Amino acid sequence: MVVATKRNSKKIERKALPDFEKIEESPGFRNLLKKKKAFLIPSTLLFLGLYILFPIIISYTNVLNASFIGDISWSWVYALGLFIMTWTLVTIYMKKSAEFDRMAHETLKEFNYEEEDNQ
Repeated sequence: MVVATKRNSKKIERKALPDFEKIEESPGFRNLLKKKKAFLIPSTLLFLGLYILFPIIISYTNVLNASFIGDISWSWVYALGLFIMTWTLVTIYMKKSAEFDRMAHETLKEFNYEEEDNQ
């Protein structure tokens, strides 16, 4: 496939795009989706559940009003825990995303598609 650029009249040779329907049906791609869902669904539910639970607890109960240490209540401890949880999930996701990227690259290589060639 030959593509002309607008900046100059040079023609750039590009490979044709792979058959994405075949890739979608491949075992490698299905395994990638399975692993991503196994990580993303529980982590998203944990994240949203704890964040949504916080305003509900402080609005409708007095559980977090008790003193933790001195004038610091359990509300502050819970809020700090949310920040720690967020940074932890981000760190874990960054490491897992490298694995997901590797799996995606391997799946594309099975279909003779190199990302660098088609950018």
